[in-house]
Parts: sequence; structure tokens; C-alpha cells
Amino acid sequence: MKMDITKYDFPELNGIDIIIPTIKTDNNLLEEASKRGFYDGHTPYNDLFSKLFFEGGTIHFKKDLDKDFKAKALPYLKAFMASFEPAHEDKEAICALLLSELVEVTP
Repeated sequence: MKMDITKYDFPELNGIDIIIPTIKTDNNLLEEASKRGFYDGHTPYNDLFSKLFFEGGTIHFKKDLDKDFKAKALPYLKAFMASFEPAHEDKEAICALLLSELVEVTP
């Protein structure tokens, strides 16, 4: 059964979590990312993660995106992407999963 990421209970982040992120890999999110093909995947969301991670860039949020979900998921995505804790493969998979729920990928 597919996890509803929009209902996921993201951890509260404090200032230090954002400035010097050390967020560990969440096994539930990693399992879901793997089920959806984002672990070692070659999806547009994996490509977007790589572009954002290595080059920076902009994203275009989905229309009608739930504001509460965006307010919780986006800070987590940014902090997790910058965290020194997770393996890069785990980071890519989870971030690709979150990006798939948050943004529109344009060719």
C-alpha cells in the first residue's frame, strides 16, 4: 500500500537543524522511496535532486499543493538534502520522493 506522504509526521526542526543539519535517514521514508523506484532510480525527480544538490536551481510547486504539507515538507527536504548524516543514495531517494509530492517537473 502506498504511503500518503502528505499526511507524514515530519519532525519539528529547530534553528540548528536548519543551519547545521544532521538529520538521520528515516527508514519509513526510505522504504517508501525504494518502493516507488527512487532508490538508485533514474526518474525525473532523481535528476532534479542531483541538479539541485550539485548546481542549485529553482522548483515549481504543484498547483493546489496543500499549504500545511508544503510548510512541513519543504524545510525537512532542505535540511535533509544538506545533512551530513545520511548516505548520499539514501538522501537522493528520500529527496526524490518528497520532490515527487511537492513539485512539477518540466522537461
